[in-house]
Amino acid sequence: MQVLTGKRAEPRVAFISLIESGLVKPGTHLFDAKRRHAAIVRADGTLVSGIHAGSIHKVGALSQGLDACNGWTFWHTEIDGRLSPIDDLRSLVRADMAAAGG
Repeated sequence: MQVLTGKRAEPRVAFISLIESGLVKPGTHLFDAKRRHAAIVRADGTLVSGIHAGSIHKVGALSQGLDACNGWTFWHTEIDGRLSPIDDLRSLVRADMAAAGG
């Protein structure tokens, strides 16, 4: 049996958890690292960008014309004037989960 290590061993976190925890608010604009692509966060945890709507992964892929995308590392939010990947916010949720024993 193989033991997972690294990112795959960490607890799964749904993007909506960032909204439920207050780290991301509906209506927030997300961007790629170079601000070529933008999307708006919806209350249900999906994104909308132009004609595309769906998960952080789906909208990231469609925005770039790709088949797949890791939305956690592609999408960034602006914090104190600089862009930060939403994966950093996911890490905060994971830390809270660990502190709560879950």
